[in-house]
Amino acid sequence: MVRYLEPPPPPARLSGPVVRGRVFVLAPHPDDETIGPGGTLRLHARSGDEIAVVFLTAGASADPSASVPPEVYAARRQAEARAAAQVLGIGALEFWGLPDNHKVNENDLELLVPRLQDALLRLRPDVVYAPHEADQHSDHHATAVALRRALARLPKPPLAFGYEVWSACLATHVVDTSAVHEEKLAALRCYGSQLEHTDIVRFITGLNAYRAVFLAKGARFGEAFLPLTPHAGAGRR
Repeated sequence: MVRYLEPPPPPARLSGPVVRGRVFVLAPHPDDETIGPGGTLRLHARSGDEIAVVFLTAGASADPSASVPPEVYAARRQAEARAAAQVLGIGALEFWGLPDNHKVNENDLELLVPRLQDALLRLRPDVVYAPHEADQHSDHHATAVALRRALARLPKPPLAFGYEVWSACLATHVVDTSAVHEEKLAALRCYGSQLEHTDIVRFITGLNAYRAVFLAKGARFGEAFLPLTPHAGAGRR
């Protein structure tokens, strides 16, 4: 009997979000909600879906010059997030103000996970988006770990999907965002504090253009996702 090597299956190619309904987005920093799933969020908004975003950290340590007081820099990033939300059609924003670029330990998770659990119960989303767990930025990775633990504590957890920020993923779904890519870039340009030192527009345009290779011919941009499942062994307490 001849055995053939089978590669991983290709991602499902979608013309819209994987799940419709109330949307909850976890963004480690103000701009991640746009960099990662911004086009998909715009598609949600165009379809009338309600979107809520929680920004876990203030992003105050992202000033490479360290010339601006942290509270001033955090306020600027909040203002940028509100401007980007208007472009994308995001209705509700929460800023939790946790420290960024922080080495997370188990004690930190034990404080964050119940708060995430409460937010999930309060917002009752149909779908949740957060960075995928293999993202190599420590804040992004910790966000995914905390969300998976919070999902495990719910009696009926919603579907959750990981999005790409700084690290590509082995995608299970790619959403065609060609029709809203310019709106995504318009939202991204609201984040002047970040574009001053990093050419995020070019980087993300390249990643989204690459993702179109998995879509139908003629598609120009896509966003990739993979499931974030409840963490085994982190059940209800």
